[in-house]
Amino acid sequence: MYEALSKYYSNAISISKLQINACAEIHNKGWNGDHSIWATSLCSDEVNFGFQHFNEKMAAPGPFILGGISGLPFVGKTGMKAFLSHVPTNGLALIVYGPHIGFTKDGLIGKVYRKNQQKPSSCCGSISAAVIAIRENHAGALDDPSDYQQTKVIQYLSMYKEEILQHENPILIATEKAYESIEENLNHILEESLPLFPGIRIGLIGGIQINTDFWGEDYFDIRRYEWIQN
Repeated sequence: MYEALSKYYSNAISISKLQINACAEIHNKGWNGDHSIWATSLCSDEVNFGFQHFNEKMAAPGPFILGGISGLPFVGKTGMKAFLSHVPTNGLALIVYGPHIGFTKDGLIGKVYRKNQQKPSSCCGSISAAVIAIRENHAGALDDPSDYQQTKVIQYLSMYKEEILQHENPILIATEKAYESIEENLNHILEESLPLFPGIRIGLIGGIQINTDFWGEDYFDIRRYEWIQN
């Protein structure tokens, strides 16, 4: 594990271990992967699609995408209700959620080396751009319907402007605040949606996804690991 990554996320586990452990627990609880589907509220960034093991073990060919850029659940109640309506009878709905942050081999935070790129790029680009907007006092002026999701990300994070900008690594605090916003929104959406689907079991795995350079393994810093009988 990278030195800077270990410093800030010492309890993070590999994405592969997370998937194996979660699938084993589903099995140990007597639940059937063939009666389980899963969703993500992760950032749209292509580096966040490393959960192939879940795809192999679940009934659906891939996850239902609840999140947009930064990982906020932009699909709202309508999207959540659609996802829950797809769960097999007496089945399980697993939701993996949270923001992401990159670490390069040479210690840069908030960036990664992507395949065949000579220079590192932002990770998460949405959160990084939001920090810049907040620093330059552009948060209140943004209202672009063609960039709706980013506008919302900036609005959420601007509530923590002082705390973010006063930190030596603003992207770290912004990522923490993004996690809080994602979880708060997801909880609200679930509270509104779950009563319509009695009998469904819910698995919630929340945390911060940690991306490394393209040749390395990615990690997940778990903040919530919960199984609920609705």
